[in-house]
Formats: sequence, C-alpha cells, structure tokens
Amino acid sequence: MPVPDKDQLAREVKESSERGNLCSQIVVEVGLQHLGMDLPDVVTSMGGLVGAQGLMGATCGTLTAAACLIASASHGKIERERMYMLIQELEERFNQELVSQYPGNHCDDLLEADPTKLPTEVCPPIIAGAIRIALELLEGEGIPVN
Repeated sequence: MPVPDKDQLAREVKESSERGNLCSQIVVEVGLQHLGMDLPDVVTSMGGLVGAQGLMGATCGTLTAAACLIASASHGKIERERMYMLIQELEERFNQELVSQYPGNHCDDLLEADPTKLPTEVCPPIIAGAIRIALELLEGEGIPVN
C-alpha cells in the first residue's frame, strides 16, 4: 500500500494532536500506525523530544522523532549502517523539502522566523511532511506501509 498523501497525513496529525500528543509524539504515533505497530510507551517517551529536547530550541523534535521512527521500524529488518544512511537522507530531505525557507532546522529557527504565526500554524505541515518522508524511505527499503 502506498504512503498516505499529504491531506490524509494532515488529518491524522490533527487527530493525534487532539488526543493530546505534541510534535514528536505525533510523528511516532502516526508513523507507527502506518507501519502496523502499536507502541504507546514509545509514543509517550517521544515527549522528551517535544519543542526540541524539552523546549530547549535545539534540532526540531519532528526531525529527531522521524529518525526514531526509522530506527524503530527498521530494527531487525535492515542493517544498522543502512538505517543510518536512511536517517541522513531523512535530514537532507527534511531540510530541502520542509524547512528550506527557514534559517535552519532548529525549533527556534522555525518558530521565530515569523513571530506573527503560532506553532499550530507552522508545525503541522512540517510534522506531516516528516512522517511522509520517513514512510517513503522505509517503504523504499521494503518495509510495508499501510
């Protein structure tokens, strides 16, 4: 089954948010669902990446959570070195496709670029995009996405 389109992912991001999840938790919850995995403890643990490592403004929690999603889904299915290459490709695509209009991929870079926009305006398309990229990379490795 193909990777969900951006409209479907946008709906799922919103639904996950309405359940109380934040950026990094949303990435992992929605991503794992599409991989047929249910790991609520992993989703909960992603709370440590929210706001870029506990609201510290470091690397976007969405990006780091997408890397964790790739690691979780690839465990035992692809070699570790290949997994790291996928994570590198994830970051390259994240930077090119999702945040190229911002000064960088740190949370502060995204949220402070336009002070008139709220995180609820800035983050959802980035979250959905990161999920899409991670799922595309995993699907390209033969890991089924549903």
